[in-house]
Amino acid sequence: MEKKITAVLVDDEKQSRVVLRSLLENFSSEVEIVGEASNVEEATDIIQQTKPELVFLDIQMPRANGFSLLKQYNEIPFEVIFVTSYDKYAISAIKFSALDYLLKPVEVSDLKEAVAKAMKSISKKDNNGMQIINLLHSLDSESNERKIAVHSGESVKLINTSNILYIESDEGVCNLFTINNDKYSTAKYLKDFEDYFGEASTFVRIHKSCLLNTNHIKGYDKGEPCIIEMVNGQTFEVARRKKPEVLEKLKK
Repeated sequence: MEKKITAVLVDDEKQSRVVLRSLLENFSSEVEIVGEASNVEEATDIIQQTKPELVFLDIQMPRANGFSLLKQYNEIPFEVIFVTSYDKYAISAIKFSALDYLLKPVEVSDLKEAVAKAMKSISKKDNNGMQIINLLHSLDSESNERKIAVHSGESVKLINTSNILYIESDEGVCNLFTINNDKYSTAKYLKDFEDYFGEASTFVRIHKSCLLNTNHIKGYDKGEPCIIEMVNGQTFEVARRKKPEVLEKLKK
């Protein structure tokens, strides 16, 4: 008989916990629920008592949100699956930290997939604590201080956004090029990066398939065509319609 993993449900809405418990009991029998909590204070006590391997954590809760629970730990001793209603920025930050989340109302297929990933991490003792710490840092930091989680073989690597030279899209995949001449690929769109970085970002889109980090621009020609030279000597042509926006960004 396969060993079950222990889990705690944290959600301020009782009905949401009832639904999630039912889904887990019916479709993820490998999970044993050892406790429930309706707020961060209860969750802290229950987690300390039961020491679960997995926590299903609601983000939006009154008084203190789910992230504040995680901030209590220097090292996260359990896997986390976030559960949330639609929250564009929080979801973006979670995705860019290579973490799993379930969108309410929870779909069975999404639940089974997230549990399978958590079980794999638990069995490999490959805790996602590093990515969670990165997520919390990202939520509190300016965009150029953030890190992006990318898959490198079987592992996850955190890339400082300040070290990214430029990002190019290629048919649903974005390639990240760093100042150290490294290249990483991730299944995201440029719009995902723009949403994650925000308006105060040092990145600017110069045409439909490229974002440049303005911190690594060596110089530019304001003529036609507008050419930007990066610190590594690479040059990029700015699309005519993007030129005013790019030049305004560079002035700042």
